[in-house]
Amino acid sequence: MIPRVVVASPGYLARRGMPETPEDLVRHRIVGGSAAAVPTAWRFERDGRDAAIKLEPHFSTDENEGAIAAAVAGFGITSTSGWACRRELEDGSLVRLLPAWTLAGIPVHAYFPMGRATRAAARAAIDHLVAAFERMPSDMPP
Repeated sequence: MIPRVVVASPGYLARRGMPETPEDLVRHRIVGGSAAAVPTAWRFERDGRDAAIKLEPHFSTDENEGAIAAAVAGFGITSTSGWACRRELEDGSLVRLLPAWTLAGIPVHAYFPMGRATRAAARAAIDHLVAAFERMPSDMPP
């Protein structure tokens, strides 16, 4: 699983306010993107408490980069992996929301032929990616 974050631009937050709890998200504009596409809800956890929030996107795109760009432009709040929007978090064009809450991660799947057709390089690449994802910090820059 790749850790996810919820982000918005400072301009959007100045106009619409800062959500304090996952439940507050229902009063905000949501940008849906490939990493944000959750069929039923965004699932949050904090101190053993779970919150599943059903959200309807106001704007949707099939591309994660499009969702990030829309959030930077002030269209609304989106959910993506922290590494996908790391540059925007670092330069301040996006702000991480609800940092005390953990958002359910993005599942990642790798497919490659098994048996004699499996190449050592493919197996090594998968092992490297698994180890890298396990080392990824769940707390991205604020």
